[in-house]
Amino acid sequence: MHRLDAVLGRVTMYRLVLLVLLAIAVAAEIAAVVGAIAFDPLALPVTALLAVGVVVAVTRLLALVVRIRPHTESSLITGLLVFLLFLPVLDAPDLVALVAAAAFAAASKVLLAWRGRHVFNPVAIGAVLVTVLHLGGATWWVATPALLPLILVGGALVVLRTRTPEVALPVAAIPVAGTTALLAGLGTPLLPAAGSAIASYPYLFLAAFMATEPLTLPPRRWQRLLVGVIVGVVALVPLHVAYIAMAPEIALVVGNAVAFAFGPRRRVRLVLHDRRTVTGGIGDLVFRAEHPLHLRAGQYVELSLPHRRQDGRGARRMFSPANRPGTDEVRVVTRWATKGSSFKRSLAALEPGAVVAGSAVGGDFVLPRSAAVPLLWIAGGIGITPFASFADDLGARGEDRDVVLVHVASTPGDLLLAPAFTGAGVRALVVGPPRLQESLPPGWTLVADRLDRLDLASLVPDAARRTAYLAGSPGVVAAARRLARSAGVHRIRTDRFLGY
Repeated sequence: MHRLDAVLGRVTMYRLVLLVLLAIAVAAEIAAVVGAIAFDPLALPVTALLAVGVVVAVTRLLALVVRIRPHTESSLITGLLVFLLFLPVLDAPDLVALVAAAAFAAASKVLLAWRGRHVFNPVAIGAVLVTVLHLGGATWWVATPALLPLILVGGALVVLRTRTPEVALPVAAIPVAGTTALLAGLGTPLLPAAGSAIASYPYLFLAAFMATEPLTLPPRRWQRLLVGVIVGVVALVPLHVAYIAMAPEIALVVGNAVAFAFGPRRRVRLVLHDRRTVTGGIGDLVFRAEHPLHLRAGQYVELSLPHRRQDGRGARRMFSPANRPGTDEVRVVTRWATKGSSFKRSLAALEPGAVVAGSAVGGDFVLPRSAAVPLLWIAGGIGITPFASFADDLGARGEDRDVVLVHVASTPGDLLLAPAFTGAGVRALVVGPPRLQESLPPGWTLVADRLDRLDLASLVPDAARRTAYLAGSPGVVAAARRLARSAGVHRIRTDRFLGY
């Protein structure tokens, strides 16, 4: 899994979704040519180009009006989703429905947005508006056995990359199970009923490619699970209002409304106050927020930094602040040397006074409420940042917890945040090269040169009763998990840093 995380982390979520949707579109064209799906092979590329073209054109026009930078990959994704939902035929009524859905979807990103968040999934609300206005409706023709393998594999990759199984699984499982039961109740044998519910209904596509849209999701895992259950249940409701029948897009819009209620109410706007670079290519940036952020120690802030010549990693990146929450200060510590990341270059070039927007706040890497739970923290490199936030918060509140920290470091710069732990009573063990010995803060102990050579069971004899928190690159987290398991630890929470 950590190898897959490392591979997926090389591209942004948007780039991955775009590549998978393009693969599905190409597969659909091939299937039409060989007769596996009953559509005109000419109509598919024509309607695909029309849907994408309308979305791009409307998005750019509105971006000029409201003076925002359009996100091209997002527009391409939206256009392809519209194409895969509306019939790819060249009849005038169907083309009107497709064009209207594409225009509505693009417009919703600007007109139905609140402080950087989409109120509704753009494609879903576009499809709903087309139905309400009696212009046609989405058919979700993408749900066909010929395209199922790509939907399964590509959808799984998207869910893993976006880390949203808690919303995707109920959105898929509940209606698939319900539809299977319904078909079986009507006399279809169980296995064919299940096969039909999986291959010929749009629930898997809905779950993987639309319910996981990041700007419509709530910040916490339990909230996402609730939204997923709501969407899955509503999708099964046999509701009819006048000429409008329940459809997957309506169920998703209902879930979006619930998710929006959980989201932040204020725009996250950060002004760079100070910036420095320390040994090992570590960047230390201090931002000031207009208002204190509503987050708990260990949660993340997603920064949005549009820039020229943007590479495949995109203009957004999640950072765990290295300081306690509840103040107007947001301290971001990161490693600059990331093989030429255009985002990191732009971040490093910021001067004090520069403004950066935050597009999301959330995450579930938070401490247990009970102070009586003994803890084991294992951090790899920059993965120390959420633990520094934990320690800073505990120290500021004077809360005494039983904590052992294992920090995997390679340079003295990795020890930049050590002062945050001094006031929290944390026992700190360092894994790294012998040369770090002279750079260790008082009370910190160098115990091994590599994580796989650490005898955790002897250094922390009561490790089995502790709850472990692991953070860092996918490789470090995987090694830390093996180490914790070998010491008898059963309760483990992880925060894998992708794309760094």
